[in-house]
Amino acid sequence: MKSKFFKETIAPSLVLVLICLVIPFALVLTNSVTKPQIEKIAKANADKTRSQVLPTADSFTKYKGKLSNGVVEFYIANNKSGGVVTAQGKSFGGTLTAMIGIDKDGAITGVEVTNHSDTPGLGTKAMTKEYLKKYQKIKELKGAKIKDEKSVDHVVGASISSNGVYTAVKNALAQFKDAGGIK
Repeated sequence: MKSKFFKETIAPSLVLVLICLVIPFALVLTNSVTKPQIEKIAKANADKTRSQVLPTADSFTKYKGKLSNGVVEFYIANNKSGGVVTAQGKSFGGTLTAMIGIDKDGAITGVEVTNHSDTPGLGTKAMTKEYLKKYQKIKELKGAKIKDEKSVDHVVGASISSNGVYTAVKNALAQFKDAGGIK
């Protein structure tokens, strides 16, 4: 009777406890091995996108000053050709993140959406290269939202997503101005 109780109750419980101890250890070990590589890839992808939105830059240094509302990070080109601001705006699917290149004169050189949760096909029409090119050479956005803006139109059927991009770009321009431009 005692042996049957151990075999049917205690042994399976011990196996489960052992599994619960081994699995977290394995996960921590896997994370410690892969984390540096994941960070290296993420940095390389971010640097590539920075170079795409500000093609005149040679390399970048992270801005150490205060970041404006809605701004995640700001990098300044080492050759002083401009800067790249990673900014956010509220979009249809949640928070949208974009990298915005701004030249030394304060004009947008490129916009690339790097993260979003919008509906593929419909909401993402406001994130196509053709649409984002409309922001190039703009130095100022005056409207409170995209529907109030004269220099950029929203995408019909994707007005909330368009406004998310617009807000991110507007936040980036505010950061560039608040930082005093490129010196």
